[in-house]
Amino acid sequence: RNQTKHLDRVVHEADLALYAAKKGGRNTVVVFDPGDARTRDDEEDIAAILKVAVNHQLVSLVYQPIRNVQTGRVAAAEALMRLRRPDGTSIAPVDFIPVAERSGSIIELGRWAIRTVCSDILAGNKVEVASVNVSPIELKMPDFSSFVASTLSDFGLAGARLALEITEGMELEIDQDVVRCINDLRKLGVQVWLDDFGTGFAGLSWLRLIEFDTVKIDRSFLHDCNTEKGRRMMLDIIGLLRNRGTRILVEGVETIEHQRLMQQYGIHQLQGYYLGRPAAADQLQSINVLPFDMMKSRVG
Repeated sequence: RNQTKHLDRVVHEADLALYAAKKGGRNTVVVFDPGDARTRDDEEDIAAILKVAVNHQLVSLVYQPIRNVQTGRVAAAEALMRLRRPDGTSIAPVDFIPVAERSGSIIELGRWAIRTVCSDILAGNKVEVASVNVSPIELKMPDFSSFVASTLSDFGLAGARLALEITEGMELEIDQDVVRCINDLRKLGVQVWLDDFGTGFAGLSWLRLIEFDTVKIDRSFLHDCNTEKGRRMMLDIIGLLRNRGTRILVEGVETIEHQRLMQQYGIHQLQGYYLGRPAAADQLQSINVLPFDMMKSRVG
């Protein structure tokens, strides 16, 4: 029993280091530090908040626009979860998401997010398509696809208006339950997107097994395009995805130079702070069209 507890703690500490490394970006190594600010007490505090987050309105969603830069319009929006403590201070997603997954709270939070997206922005036609990030734990729940089906039915929505994002960097087990769930979601018409492509080791395996509607290329590849090697890598990835007939979306567009380069490469679905910061649901329609000074910078 002691050996089991020791092993569980080692896995837990390795998990903390993994999320810290992901926060630092690609090609980052982090060694777990027992003296790190995220102590066990901090995690227990976050876990307690997560248990009451939905009922006490401590969790909310903001939406980052995804632009079609050919038209300047918002083609979709990604729902991003925010969590605050009872005193109003924010808890970063990199801190609360792993705790939610380990504690099981991610199931309630994930379902709340899907229903909120359907009610707040899809049913009100604030945007045509909305994406929600899903955890491997959710995909392994036997009733997940039926929950999505009933939610879409409750709000009278076509499945194609909802996209579920699977993050490549997550340690997704390619097992029959997950693949079956994804196939069931696709039968509903729900879009399935692969997020953060290129950050993990399973991306090509997932592309072989699953027909993704959209693949989101991780921001780190765009930011590496300031070198010739980085640009060649980006073109290689784009070529691979085009050969599979997959729609491509590039994340991390933070400058006009980023936008222009991607348009030169024929990529028109873009996401990033330059094209729109996360906003509340009621602000989505007001930011639907790019300002003129951004529109005129489009590549012909």
